[in-house]
Amino acid sequence: MTANSRRPVQAAVAIVGGILLAATSVQADEVADFYKGKTLTIWSGLTPGGSYTAYAMALKDHMKKHLPGNPTIIVGSRLGGSGRVLANWMYNVGPRDGSMFGLIHERMGLEPHVYPKGTKFDGRKMSWIGSMAKQKSVCFTWHTSKVKTFDDAQKMTAIVGTNSSTSTGAVMPRMLNSMAGTKFKIISGYEPQEIFLAMERGELDGLCGYGWGSLKVARPDFIRDKKVNMLLQFSDRSHAELEGKVPVMMDYITNPTDRAMLKLVFGTQEMGRPFVGPPEIPKARFAALRKAFMDTLKDPAFLKDAKKRRLEIDPISGEEVERLVNELYATEKSLATRTAGYRKPAKVGESKRKITWKTVSVSLSKKKGRYVYFMVDGTENRAKLSGRGTKVKIAGKKAKSKMLKAGLMCDVTYPGHHGLAKAITCK
Repeated sequence: MTANSRRPVQAAVAIVGGILLAATSVQADEVADFYKGKTLTIWSGLTPGGSYTAYAMALKDHMKKHLPGNPTIIVGSRLGGSGRVLANWMYNVGPRDGSMFGLIHERMGLEPHVYPKGTKFDGRKMSWIGSMAKQKSVCFTWHTSKVKTFDDAQKMTAIVGTNSSTSTGAVMPRMLNSMAGTKFKIISGYEPQEIFLAMERGELDGLCGYGWGSLKVARPDFIRDKKVNMLLQFSDRSHAELEGKVPVMMDYITNPTDRAMLKLVFGTQEMGRPFVGPPEIPKARFAALRKAFMDTLKDPAFLKDAKKRRLEIDPISGEEVERLVNELYATEKSLATRTAGYRKPAKVGESKRKITWKTVSVSLSKKKGRYVYFMVDGTENRAKLSGRGTKVKIAGKKAKSKMLKAGLMCDVTYPGHHGLAKAITCK
């Protein structure tokens, strides 16, 4: 090709390159114009004070500078069903313009395939932003328990606590009893933080189905001071920090059908801290959100902050999460149905917690989120509020929990620190 003949080709390439550059610039301008001066909400579908929401708070503090337009970012709360309420709302009601996305439980995206009751969304159509870390759930007992190893759990009874019969803390020991011959006794009805206190009181042996990353955030002293016996990892491969120290569940399962089903269960752990938006977010904004998410997780300032908050960071891109979701949805329905069967209580070895209520007359020191705080015998206590489960009265009249505030003199009926308040009657 002569110099003269190359010139038209070079000119054409330059024109195409200019068009692509201009298109990219237009997209960037469109995204920046949309977010400039706006508020981006990151919704959390899980407990405000829990480890999941801690990830959302860390993201909120650093993502702004990586998103064109530098919007104000806030974290909101839409609780219920480990993110099911949030997922339903995003899919059917919430705005689809890129002004919000949310954080749900690792298994929630697959829930319509596994346990569709109450779900009103299709995980394959959601806009997966990415995940901040993989998740490895563990089983552990208090250091004074007679059950100190997994082999012990196959020989002796260990009483484990959980908040509900469908939570991971009930499902996983139920699976172990069925598949590996363990003798776990499951008691439901505890608030998550109450379980730790019940272990310390000797009321429970342990907790079987709690994230390793969550434990490092919620109770690092349990690990540092060797207050718990680590029995098992719910996985088919070990977490790097537990390699050679704590066995994995798959090593104890021999039945081929059980092993195939567990592949589905453990698959959701790969998206351990998933952030997701509604369907049909405009393409340019969706791409910008995914990029800003991943750029944030590489940001040295963010990583330093995450370390300070004791948050494990092991990111997965939105594209990878989307691919995993589609693969898991393709799993045989019979295996998904078999998995859902373990959400139901077993006929033996399970019971509901018998609550001993106590009433204290106190001055409320503060109300934060779904909790009220007050002093009892020189120690700060908190009680959880529930719209249906907590009866509130102020000056002799029924009231909503949002009317509670610092300074009110109240009789609080609750089971103890971290417990759900049965009634709050204030003057």
